Amino acid sequence: MVNTLELACDNLDNLLCLEIQGAALPYGVKTGLYDAAREAEGRPLTLAAAELLDRPPSSIGIVTGAAVPDHMPAGENDGPLGSVILAEALVQLGHRVTIYTDPPAAPPIESLIKFRGFDAACVHLGLHDIEQQDSIAHDLDMAIGVERHGGNPKGNLYGVTGLPRHAFRSNVDHLFTSMTRMGKATLGVGDGGNEVGFGKVYDVLCERMPEFNLKETTECGEGIFTIIPADALVVGTSSNIGCYGIVAALALKFENAELCHTADSERALVAEGVKLGLTDGGSGQIIEAIDGVPVADNAAVVHLMEAVVRRALAGPGDRGF
Repeated sequence: MVNTLELACDNLDNLLCLEIQGAALPYGVKTGLYDAAREAEGRPLTLAAAELLDRPPSSIGIVTGAAVPDHMPAGENDGPLGSVILAEALVQLGHRVTIYTDPPAAPPIESLIKFRGFDAACVHLGLHDIEQQDSIAHDLDMAIGVERHGGNPKGNLYGVTGLPRHAFRSNVDHLFTSMTRMGKATLGVGDGGNEVGFGKVYDVLCERMPEFNLKETTECGEGIFTIIPADALVVGTSSNIGCYGIVAALALKFENAELCHTADSERALVAEGVKLGLTDGGSGQIIEAIDGVPVADNAAVVHLMEAVVRRALAGPGDRGF
């Protein structure tokens, strides 16, 4: 008998990692990251995430935001947009959601929450504030990292080009390792191997994809790949797309297609992000693109995800001949 949920989530996974990112970003990395994560998980990544999120009403934290002084002062649009859509779906399912980010990236996220019209707090992270992270870990039932850098073997944060980020972006490794130590669930969503969650496949990535680790470029010599794992890991063309795949899988799990993100909502969300000064990480410009992918292409992927959900939930039909 066909397992409709697993088959549909396989379809969603097929849409997650299209190599359509901008030319300024490495080509071929998404496929390698996905293959490593899928082998480690042994089932569709979207299904694993949805099952981890299938829980009684909980306190769930989403850590996101990637501001870079002088280049992306209000932050990148990859991460916040997906986090807001994921947070909204989780709130609709009865969870209490808090988004955590660095102070420069907070105002656009707060505005996006208002734009979408749901209730979630946005808390500012102190720079490498261990005491604050202890408090957060104590309060949360589950932590999700979305496009959030994790430390490499020396605890340093690097972007996908090998440039350091730890001087101005809070390292949240302690939060996620504390959650794991306390037996609390963690989920990572990323697209480059340097985000929280990819520690789950660190050794495999180092063996198979050393050219993307950039050890020679990073000033500490340990590369960009993180050693911080998560219970479940979702890989996307962008982290936003990863979040949209999770939301679609939740729609399947709860048999509610109305949970899905839509193409029209994606276009409106990206346009709002431009108004708020969020930067396309693929070009370094404030334009309607995510990691160099034009909004029309992202909206097309979102539309196909919704189509997968609606067909799976439709059940059998009869064409009459």
